[in-house]
Amino acid sequence: MARTVLVTGLGLMGGSLAAALSAAGWTVLLHHRRKEVADKAEALGYGRAIGDFAEAATADIAVVCTPVASIPQVARTIAAATASAKKPPVITDIGSTKGALCADLADLGGRFVGSHPMAGSHLQGLEHADARLYQGRVAIITPTPATPAAATAVVEDLWHGAGCRLIRLDPDQHDRLVAEASHLPHVLAAVAAMNLSASAAPLAAGGFRDTTRVAAGSPEIWSEILLANHGAVLLTIAWAQKRLDDLRAALQAGDQDTIARWLAAGGAGRARFEAAQPPAAASLQPRASPPE
Repeated sequence: MARTVLVTGLGLMGGSLAAALSAAGWTVLLHHRRKEVADKAEALGYGRAIGDFAEAATADIAVVCTPVASIPQVARTIAAATASAKKPPVITDIGSTKGALCADLADLGGRFVGSHPMAGSHLQGLEHADARLYQGRVAIITPTPATPAAATAVVEDLWHGAGCRLIRLDPDQHDRLVAEASHLPHVLAAVAAMNLSASAAPLAAGGFRDTTRVAAGSPEIWSEILLANHGAVLLTIAWAQKRLDDLRAALQAGDQDTIARWLAAGGAGRARFEAAQPPAAASLQPRASPPE
């Protein structure tokens, strides 16, 4: 069902969402803190640029695509600017953490429904926007027991329109699982990348490239994400430290069987990832894959 959507924050994620929804027949209103960015997105055919949230009072839904730390303030500003509408827009976001955010915005009376598309890139900015970015990717919807069913349905329509597969999770469960699936991998990629010396750099090849791709992401964006989900991230770091201690002990003991089992457990995790992908996933990859 084609609707009217406000997309605010027109970087890679917001720009790609606007491009995807516009291509799917939605009416897209474009907003950015710098009006010239919204104007550029309009020139690219992603929708119509607006300068004030009040112009989005007739939208069905508003999507906040700003950094995690600013989402609550932006969501409240949209809610206030559109409060007098006959049917104010539902508000959602693309943030990587949900527990504290959903609790913070619970007083918006069911107008806010958290969501998180598991898509992104180490590249940033509207110039890297890609209408295919969300195709075949999972979008997590995080309604609470107090969330109206109609509001959840609008958010699900949005991500269906962008080409996503949908999963519903409790906000706190979302944060625990995303720490495993996205946040710890980013931390470990950064560790591997920072260990690379200038002497070793010419020797690095495909394995290093694939392992460390996300380490090239924005430090500002990722420091906000890790702090916002610090409880779950700390638990996964402690788990990883224990696994590394196990490997160290096996290496010191020259225990090849234990080392092989340790590596096989990693292979089993990779197999779980492969099994969870849709059959056509390989053909749906965008040209460049904050963050997830």
